[in-house]
Amino acid sequence: MAEPEVEAAWRAEFERSGVKELRDALSGDGFTDELKRQAALRRLGDEVEARRLREEKTYHYVRGTLLIVVAAVIAGLIAVGLAQLR
Repeated sequence: MAEPEVEAAWRAEFERSGVKELRDALSGDGFTDELKRQAALRRLGDEVEARRLREEKTYHYVRGTLLIVVAAVIAGLIAVGLAQLR
């Protein structure tokens, strides 16, 4: 593992270049320094994990909203049915 200052500089460089450019550099011969290559792989792993967490959070939000809508429709149908009985 590289020195913390060097790794921080690499991470800043990776942030500026973006995920697509980082993947392209990793798939080709973009990194001659093995330590920098390993740091890039860790950075991509962090990005994948962050994306997974965002997607999971969105999924739970959508699922919860859908359940609330279904419950509201059922409650509305019950209310209409009770009104028809009177």
